[in-house]
Amino acid sequence: MAITCCFIKEQYFIDNAHFVKMLDSGNTIKQCHRTHLCIQVSSNGNTFYIPLRNNLGPDVRKFGRIGHSVPANGRPKAGIDYRYALIVNDASYIEIPTVQRIPNSQYQKLLTDISAIETEFNQYLTGFIKAARKNRIDREALFRESSLVNFLSELGVTGD
Repeated sequence: MAITCCFIKEQYFIDNAHFVKMLDSGNTIKQCHRTHLCIQVSSNGNTFYIPLRNNLGPDVRKFGRIGHSVPANGRPKAGIDYRYALIVNDASYIEIPTVQRIPNSQYQKLLTDISAIETEFNQYLTGFIKAARKNRIDREALFRESSLVNFLSELGVTGD
């Protein structure tokens, strides 16, 4: 399984300015400079991009797992945050850097942990979809801040 670290182009955030519960909401410059991990997860043919954050904090909170810790020198609390995963099915919005933009130690940890990350993210996604179908997203702390609320139709969750 390959890991792709990429950037989502500024145009994506401009075209989807109506999205809610986004990291750096309204700051397209910061949004398009954030490294996203590309994990292809099969859910209605969607491609998910999970952001790498400098300050994830604990990856497991009292209400559940929010991400996966990927520390680096100078960034001991860094990790990927499942809550802010985005679906980007149009590859024209994606930019793959020509040089690796994250520290080698972080990249190696991602390579080592990829199967765990896939399993954890699939569990998060399954839980989110279940909560959405029961109309409980706002009541469940694990999903309350999820940017996946912008992708209910892509996830096959019908709105009410």
